[in-house]
Amino acid sequence: MRRYQKKGAGVLVRSVSRHSPFYRAGLRRGDRVVAINGECIKSELDFRFFAAEERLYIDAVREGEPSVIEVKRVEGAVSGVTLAEQPIRRCVNRCIFCFIDQLPRGLRRSLYIKDEDVRLSLLNGNYITLSAFRKRDLEPIVRIGLSPLYISVHATDRELRRRMLGNRKIPDIMEQLAFLALHGIRFHTQIVVCPSYNDGKALERTVGDLLTFKEAVRSIAVVPVGLTRFRTFPLPPVNHGVAENVCRQIARISDRAVKRDGFRRVFLADEFFIKARLPIPEASYYGEYPQIENGVGLIRRLLDSWQQVKDTLRRRRSSNCGKFHKKRLLVTSVSAAYFVASIIDEMTALRPALRIEIVPVRNRFFGETVTVAGLLTASDIIRQVKTILKGAQYDEVVLPGVIFNYAGYTLDGFSPGRIGKTLGIPVRSTQSLEELIVS
Repeated sequence: MRRYQKKGAGVLVRSVSRHSPFYRAGLRRGDRVVAINGECIKSELDFRFFAAEERLYIDAVREGEPSVIEVKRVEGAVSGVTLAEQPIRRCVNRCIFCFIDQLPRGLRRSLYIKDEDVRLSLLNGNYITLSAFRKRDLEPIVRIGLSPLYISVHATDRELRRRMLGNRKIPDIMEQLAFLALHGIRFHTQIVVCPSYNDGKALERTVGDLLTFKEAVRSIAVVPVGLTRFRTFPLPPVNHGVAENVCRQIARISDRAVKRDGFRRVFLADEFFIKARLPIPEASYYGEYPQIENGVGLIRRLLDSWQQVKDTLRRRRSSNCGKFHKKRLLVTSVSAAYFVASIIDEMTALRPALRIEIVPVRNRFFGETVTVAGLLTASDIIRQVKTILKGAQYDEVVLPGVIFNYAGYTLDGFSPGRIGKTLGIPVRSTQSLEELIVS
């Protein structure tokens, strides 16, 4: 039996379900699991990966005494083991474009965490830079096959990337990605375009370098830098001219790669098309929407969702035509306002009884250059909606669900109920267009 004397080695068991095969085998709360089938366990990801076998020999330490616990489990059975949370690996970069560094005080505490944690990249799609990862840090990723990862690249030129990340000690990202690709790790990547830094020829080189990894790079998202009024580092915004150039440049590169590979890997964020005043691409452009959480394809998904709803309304044109509907004030973002307004016009043409008006809320909290719905705060919504409510009567206010986190709170900590109480009118959030049609 192997002995593990190093203090803090392994992962600590916080609880074990009584119905779990691990509990029946003798694993208990407070045990520290240091190895499974001879493989050292250093993280929760290690535990989940190596504990997936049907027969396990767990090296554990209980009150300083080592023991071996044999577990027999049915394939696919839930482990029922909860582990103590491990500290989040923090980012040490000082990126010139970091959005978190542009946040004011007073928001939810979790918003100020700059993570560089592989676990969150794998499980939540959080982007990491690998800037503090040496080969010894990449080897565990390869060992248990953590894939796909989400990696912020921004520039493949090492000196340019150092300047953008504000970190002189970063390793060569191309060498890191090559190591991961060689060992079967796949990755989604992003490039935050900062005009005068990594646009133009630098952008072309970065995208070209990433495409050399072929099947290893699952997608490349090109997104515009987000700038709030609280920024201290002087950066020019992505304006109409910059957006036009980037759209033209990426279209050429991306289309050429499609001809070679048979599918698209390089995508532009919706904001680029909106700022360049170009049409939103069709659904075929986005494939399986690999970067939708990064603002790539949200508008197309909305438009296509409306087409499905519209087809349903046409088939049921005679039903509910005279039914009374509440008068709703629908909040939207500045960037989506044109598309939402067009949808509402078509919706009310098919259902004249619907009474929906929209209000594009300007983002005064972060600054009016921030135009996406996900960064709207309750304070801005309340300020603008209050003015409208003084001059008109509405039955309820409808908010886009994207402004709330998983717990139902805005960036500045308001729930729909609290917003409604402040406004003196019922408020609810919606995740779909169908919900607007139902009274």
